[in-house]
Amino acid sequence: MVVKLLGMTFTELQNWLVNELHQKPFRAKQLFTWLHFRRVASFDEMTNLSLKFRNTLKATAEIVHPEQVDRIESEEGTVKYLLKLPGGPAEAVLIPEPPRFTACLSTQYGCRMGCTFCMTGKAGFHGNMTSDEIVAQLYTISDTTDQRISNVVLMGMGEPMDNWNAVENALNIISDDRGICIGQRKITVSTVGVPGGIRKLVDMEKQYGLAVSLHSAVQSTRELLIPAARAISLSELRKDMLEYTGTTGRRVTLEYCLIEGVNDSIDQAEALADYSRGLPCKINLLVYNPVPGLDWKPPTEETVDRFTEYLYPRCQAVTLRRSRGGDVAGACGQLGASILTKENGTR
Repeated sequence: MVVKLLGMTFTELQNWLVNELHQKPFRAKQLFTWLHFRRVASFDEMTNLSLKFRNTLKATAEIVHPEQVDRIESEEGTVKYLLKLPGGPAEAVLIPEPPRFTACLSTQYGCRMGCTFCMTGKAGFHGNMTSDEIVAQLYTISDTTDQRISNVVLMGMGEPMDNWNAVENALNIISDDRGICIGQRKITVSTVGVPGGIRKLVDMEKQYGLAVSLHSAVQSTRELLIPAARAISLSELRKDMLEYTGTTGRRVTLEYCLIEGVNDSIDQAEALADYSRGLPCKINLLVYNPVPGLDWKPPTEETVDRFTEYLYPRCQAVTLRRSRGGDVAGACGQLGASILTKENGTR
């Protein structure tokens, strides 16, 4: 069995080198540096390793580097990447907002949460990504820009908590100071809320950010938009978020996508204000990005303004975020076309 080195944490890499290849422990730091700091594509580039050791690595391990199938840049600078990974096609996004440069990574091929307004939900679920496939997306994006990636969000295709083992490893690798070293507070994990999911993030005892795709504080409306929400009530989800904020000392971000005639009324705004009261949080409002083949529509600017103005004096922090990358189908809820294209056998 070939070992996928890019997805191994430092501890796993050291244990493998010592116990399986009978190498000295210091080899782990050398190899980890080549993989995650210098980010080389082949063992031949690891010049401070002996030829014998490199040949052993070639015979027992591999370094996954995605094939960049396409790279599309929007008018405002957002870049969507179509990548070919061992498990299939994947999409990732670079969001430049100087001085911040954010990489949005996928964690699954498609998604099984079935969100009815989302392209990824429409694409269905086609498998979990391995930790090396998640990390490889970041390195591919990083290698295409002269700017240092400052932030990472796991908000691309898939539900991170539904692929936790791979996600946990990827988080540890990305934040390791011997590698690309992106600070824990600069990394955010997004979830629609699955039973026990947030608890796993809390148990890491780290400072990773948490974003919850709420989209409605009315249970029936939320279930209409997110079928997976039937597995966890809003009250249970709130308890999980309070545990996160109490343990980490950090606020949770509530993501709320405004959709015409569904969750954009004053009654819905009132429910959101009530739900967020007493919960250390900030609310990110965004206007729905249309998805081909789905009937949902964005609300009018007047409706958006009315909803926002209702929340401002009643909530701790509210931001109306204009999604970036909509003109290249790289905005929130628009990733996943490559999965459907593969299914249909078209380009």
